[in-house]
Amino acid sequence: MSSASKFVNFGTSLFLRTTNNGHPHKTISLKPLPSLQFHLYCSSSAAATATSTTDDDIMETLNSLQQENKQKQHPWPEWVTFVDKLKTRGYFMETSEDENIIAYTDMNQLRDGCLSFARDRYDVLKSLSIPDIQTVVESGCPNILRKVVNSAKRMRAYVQKDEEDACSACIHRGCCDRAFVILKSKEAEGRTIDIVRVLMFHALDPLVISEGEKSPGSELIEASARKLLSELVELSETPHDPALPKHTPKTPDKKERVVNFTGGKLRENVEMKKGDWICTKCNFMNFTKNKRCRKCGEQTAKKDGDDSIEVKKGDWICSECNFMNFAKNKRCRKCSEKSAKKDGDDSIEVKKGDWICSECEFLNFSRNIKCLKCKADGPERVAVDNVEMKRGDWNCTK
Repeated sequence: MSSASKFVNFGTSLFLRTTNNGHPHKTISLKPLPSLQFHLYCSSSAAATATSTTDDDIMETLNSLQQENKQKQHPWPEWVTFVDKLKTRGYFMETSEDENIIAYTDMNQLRDGCLSFARDRYDVLKSLSIPDIQTVVESGCPNILRKVVNSAKRMRAYVQKDEEDACSACIHRGCCDRAFVILKSKEAEGRTIDIVRVLMFHALDPLVISEGEKSPGSELIEASARKLLSELVELSETPHDPALPKHTPKTPDKKERVVNFTGGKLRENVEMKKGDWICTKCNFMNFTKNKRCRKCGEQTAKKDGDDSIEVKKGDWICSECNFMNFAKNKRCRKCSEKSAKKDGDDSIEVKKGDWICSECEFLNFSRNIKCLKCKADGPERVAVDNVEMKRGDWNCTK
């Protein structure tokens, strides 16, 4: 049977099936029938050639459609390439059923991977184009998120751009609580993560994604941002620079001084200040405000309002700077003045007039009439006329 007769019979059967199913008086649907596909049959040699050509065409078409799809998801090819590069390096978790699908505009899916890459490649910042970084950050910040603003400020400090000029030109200055704020020197160190964060928020700006109307000068910013993304892709292929140390974040200053102990012993470079005291039970140095030892709970021997420094046998006070040194120190830890003690001498060096309590062996300054520790009476006072006066000393007239 010929192809034409087969088609006629096939079409007739479809027509009869359509008209016979249902009510006899029901009108015939005029909706178009599904399109029919005809396969071309030919000789085996021609089929091999046709198959080879078709496979190449299909692959080319699929690649073209894939690129077109990526282009629809984000208008910057440099951003798409950057994200694809990070994906091949395992920076993104697979959150889709199709592991090949990446949401190039999804901040939640992209943020952690981009910032992780920036932390890993802390060494590439010095290789990025300074003029392009200047162009990206000199007109302000992508938005008013605190971390983004601080990163942009660090980049302006890195490329030596005036912060006041940038904030004056920024379109967000009216609603930014960090406008015209200059970072402290210890907070202004630029890092790779700062420029990557700024670029990420520029790339994921809704106006960029939708290709809507942009603010004046945004074309220059966009061009420089895309160049920097291309540079990041190239630099990601280079090995780490071993000469560049990894950035270590600086811890903020604490209100309290930090005291380091090794094996329960106070380190030599810890300076005791007036009012600090050493626990007589466990040798732990406590700050003035502590009424009990922070290590063993022993109560301080000091009374309220007593700011004197309790020293142990062998500790000595420098005659040049009045710094209290531990017994093992041969020189003053503050001014390097040599100790007046001789080797093997564990006695306490005291100044003229200072006295040691006969009851508790506590060192008291010359002005103390009673022992500050046990309240025992001090040595008998001598007449004022017998005391050697030093320059600056004076006698009360009353």
